[in-house]
Order: sequence, then structure tokens, then C-alpha cells
Amino acid sequence: MTKSPNKESSVGDSKAPALAPHEDTLRYAADSAKDVPATRADPALAASVNGTLASALNGHTGNVSPGSCLQTLWFSFFFDGTGNNLDADVGTKKHSNVAKLFRAHRDIDTKIGIYPIYVPGVGTYFKDVGDDGGTTLGLGTGDKGDVRVEWALKEFDRLLAPHAARAKNPSNAITEINFSVFGFSRGAALARAFTNELLKQRCKEHGQVWKTQSGGYRVRVRFLGLFDTVASVGLPMSTNNVDSRSIPFGYKTKVWWRLDEKDIRPEELAFEKNASPGADPSPGRFDGHVAYGGKMAIPEMAEEVRHYIAAHEIRNSFPVESVCTFKDGRLLKPAHFYEYVYPGVHSDVGGSYLPGEGGRSNSSINKLGLIPLQHMYDAAVNAKVPLLPRSAWAARQKDDFEMGKAIVDSFNHYLSKVPKSNSLGQIINANMGLYYAWRFRDIRRKLDGNKEEATTIAKNEVGFKADGEKLDTEIDALEKKDHAARSKLDALLQRRQAIIQSNYGNPNVNEKLAETDEEIKAAGLLREKTRDAVLRAKAKKDALPSVGELSEAIQYYDERLLKDAKTIYDKYRPSFWSKHVDEKQRRKLRPHYQAMMTAYENEFIHNNGLKDEKIIDFFDNYVHDSLSGFAKDATMPSDPRVVYVGGDEKFKYALNEHDKQRQELEAA
Repeated sequence: MTKSPNKESSVGDSKAPALAPHEDTLRYAADSAKDVPATRADPALAASVNGTLASALNGHTGNVSPGSCLQTLWFSFFFDGTGNNLDADVGTKKHSNVAKLFRAHRDIDTKIGIYPIYVPGVGTYFKDVGDDGGTTLGLGTGDKGDVRVEWALKEFDRLLAPHAARAKNPSNAITEINFSVFGFSRGAALARAFTNELLKQRCKEHGQVWKTQSGGYRVRVRFLGLFDTVASVGLPMSTNNVDSRSIPFGYKTKVWWRLDEKDIRPEELAFEKNASPGADPSPGRFDGHVAYGGKMAIPEMAEEVRHYIAAHEIRNSFPVESVCTFKDGRLLKPAHFYEYVYPGVHSDVGGSYLPGEGGRSNSSINKLGLIPLQHMYDAAVNAKVPLLPRSAWAARQKDDFEMGKAIVDSFNHYLSKVPKSNSLGQIINANMGLYYAWRFRDIRRKLDGNKEEATTIAKNEVGFKADGEKLDTEIDALEKKDHAARSKLDALLQRRQAIIQSNYGNPNVNEKLAETDEEIKAAGLLREKTRDAVLRAKAKKDALPSVGELSEAIQYYDERLLKDAKTIYDKYRPSFWSKHVDEKQRRKLRPHYQAMMTAYENEFIHNNGLKDEKIIDFFDNYVHDSLSGFAKDATMPSDPRVVYVGGDEKFKYALNEHDKQRQELEAA
């Protein structure tokens, strides 16, 4: 998060190549997200058992009495993230939180109308929509996302049809159709787009109630569960700071060209009069909001929305889409929309790292993503989503959700060191302050000769490489079978054509073709089966981490971060004329950079860096380096994350520290 030819090979949504998202889109950096109301993550519980869990099995029935023939239906859609595919991932325990929630849902029950529908992530194999997976367009631009939304709508139509037929008898009337929708990353973007398209294409508002256009059945969107929404559809935001001359080259060249642009150098972004937030590391017209990426605004009729944002994600290719709205010049978040900030990077929160990947924990029960998974599960059950209660879990659900004491204790200690706040920007900056304290300490240890991280990465990559080679052998054998099946089908088609030509004008030609047509049908089914086997095996190969590149990228970004910090420090460092720093200039540091520079100065200037061994252990073992694992765009390790608010509404951020509206919003 073994490299196939011409395919990006990092895990999860780190697979997406740096391509990027509409000039009118509202976007600003995380440190200028100060007005956005949000909540720090809740502590993890060793046994996160909710007293209402047992109601999940019966929660879908609404007000219908047990003996009634009236129908109350429940449709749950699960949109996985870019590069995430349950079939390909589950064997290595890399499957995402969305996939795990899908596996924890009640099975399809056509009699009472419960339907869980899983949608593989963009860039992965999805036979039903003609996506072979592994393409640069799918991984880098979110291609074939719209067809996934359309497929989901058609699945709803197909599954609803028999219930609508039964409802023609008034005693079997449909009283209510309930929806829950889950998504991670671009899958979360698809979940939001799907909800909008469902209401637009299949429903109509009647006063305060939504009903289906056909049949007039009441519709309720009961729950949206979103993990770190990223759109980046089409050319992503990161395209703005990638010089066209550097596109054919690697990340080092892209960063080198970016430094040629003075306005987006770290030392220029870091300072602003009155220390006003608002640094934008990737300004420009691209924003990733084309096609389904432009449908991020969540309808307020959704009864509960939970959005979990990654505190330590910074990549320009992964700007997050807040659930806040921008209306009448104000940033608003409906009371039933909840936005939480969880420590970790994008795929830590989405739960899609392989155990041991990136030199982090080898234990599948001590992964950071298990905590947001547990919290989302509990929230969904409280909302009556028909997930199985823990008492009804089989081995696979227990394995998916099992959480070790080590991660619980480490997470809770870490959380105790993050100040509480109701502001998204402040929460992210507090988390990033701790991260930079750890990162600068880690850099200093490496400068002193410590090689533990590189050694661990190399050791784990031996196993990943072996897995890749095993899959290569499997793919080779499957491709030979597929080639044979294709050759047989081609030969039969040629034979059929020869029969037609040799029997030109013969009225009985169809009789002569009958036997061959049966053979063609059988051969076609065999070819379909062999091709499916090849593509499924390739999907598993694509899901493996890349090998031999991570340590070099980490070293590069360590050096780059140190250079960024030194360049910024040079703007206010003690001079020949004074032994003291220029406090007037230092006070101009924007909040994100102030957190970073405080960590730098503590470690390298005052020799008083991070000492908390539990915080060090937390980052060492659980928080991945997504920038180094990605290494495809011009993101600087000193960049703040970019946050979009309000869909496509453009918000001109007002900067008045004593502004009454901001105080109201931060208190919300």
C-alpha cells in the first residue's frame, strides 16, 4: 500500500497514480479548515459491545407487527475503496473496513427483504461492469465509478421488482424502503453520489417524505457510514502542482519541478500575516470533482451520517471531502451529520493495509483500522442497520473484528495526548504536531545510524515477494488454460463460418449448425470461466505491496522534510546580529507549520524532542507512511492536507480571529 507491468502496485488507495479533481470547487488546506465543526475520535473499548446490538436482527421491521404480510425492505450498499476488492484481499487479511462490514451484515433474505450489496473498488476487477481492473485510468482517475453507481441502481431495481409485484395485493403492501450506504475513499465518494442519484432518478419528495417514483413507496436513507472520503475523479487536484515536463518522470523529479514555483515552496506557504490559516499546496483549476466526484453534497434527508477522517494523511492526490455544507455564506453541518478525526493515514482509517506492510505491525488483530471499524459497526447497529450482533457472529466475523489489547491501549494513550476541540483544522493540527514530533525524532535516530525500520521492511518484503512469485506461477498456468479455451472457441467459430459458406443457399443450414452451436455455447462458457480465473488471480497480485521501493522513498522524504523545516527556520533563525529567533516572523507561521516547526525546534534546536515511549510505539507500529508508499505526485512531506467543504460551492475563507460566526461554528 508483485508489481505487474505498467500497473501501479501500492496497496489500497495508495494505488492511485497521481493524475487529480473543477475550478468552482470549494477547497482549502487543513489548517484553514478551522471553521469546520468536527470531533476527535472516541476512545477504543477492549470489548466494544453496545447494549442495543441484539436489536439489529429485528431493526429492519420498523412498525410492522411480526405476523403482518406488509413489507418493510432494507437495502445496504457497500462501496469499496480504490484498489480494494474483497475477493482479492480477504485471503491476505487486507480487506477493508467496508468489506468487513459487508461480511458482518445479515445475508440476503428475499422473504423479508434484506439485501446487502457489495461493490468492488474502482481500479479492481468487477466482471458485472466490464472492469478488468489494474488500469491507470481506474486507479488514477476513478474511471468506471459512474458505471458502478448505475449498476447499484439497477441492482436495486432488480431486487425490488418481486416485492413490488407482491405489493399489488394490498395485504402485501410495501410500507417502507430503508437504505444504508457505506464507503471508503473513492468508494465513500461513490456512496455519496449513489445516494444523490437514488433520490434524483428513483425517488420524489412529497412534502417531508421521499417516495419512489414508481409505486410511491416511502424511502428512508437511514445511515451513511463513510471512511475518509476522497473524490479525485478525472484529473486530480495534485495535477495543479505537477509540471507537465515532469509527468514522464518519478516523484523526485515532480517535487524538483514544483520547487521551481516560488508561491508553493514550503517557506512561502508557511507564513502569513497574523498567522492566518489557508496554505494551499496545490492551487489551480483541477479538483477531482468531475462526473460522480461532483456529487458529494449529502442530502439532509439522510437520517444519520458518520464520516471518519484520517488525521495523518497529507497527500495532494487525496484531499478529503468534509460532510459540511456551505449555505448562505455559512459553513453548516446538520446535527445528524457526525464527522470524527481518527489518527492514522487514509488506509489506516479505511482498514486496508496488509499485516506487516510498510514495516508496521505484523499482527492482524493489532491494526489501527480496527478501531474505526468497531465504532462504525456500533453506530450502524444503533441506527438499526441489520448487521449481525456479536452473539451471532461466525468465525469469519470474529476474525475480521478481533482487536488486540496492544492496539487498544496504544490508541487510548495516544488519544489522551490529543487536545479536545470542535474544529476539524485544530484537531488535525494537534494530531500532526504529535506526528512531526515522532517523525523528527525518527529522522534523528536514522542520522545516528539506526536501521530498524529499513531492516523490518526488507524482512517483510521477502514474504511479499514470495507471495507475488507464487501468484505469477498461478497466473501463468491460468493464462495457458485461458489461451487454450480461447483457441478452441475461435476454431469453433471458424468452423461455423465454413459450414455457412459451404451450405450457401441450403435451406437446412441451421440443422447442420445445431451441433456446432452447442459446442460454441459450451466453449464460450468455458472461456468465460478461464478468463474470470485469470483476472481474479491478477487482482490478487495487484493487491500485494510493491517490493524494493519503500525504504528509498522513506529516506528521500525524510531528507525532504528536514530540508523543508530548515528552509522555514532560516526565515526567523538567530542571526549574526542577534542570538534570538525573530519572534515577530515566527508568529506569522500558519497553524499547520507552527505545529511542524515546534516539533523540529524541540528535536534539532533545543535537543528536547519527543520522549513519550508510548507515543513513539504508536507511530512505530501502527501509523503507516502513506506518502512514501505512494510516491507518485509532488506532495511535500511538510504540506498540510487539503479539505473540501460543501461539494462544489466555492467558499472564500474569511480570516478574522474574533469573527462571531467562527466562534459559533467552532462551538457547534
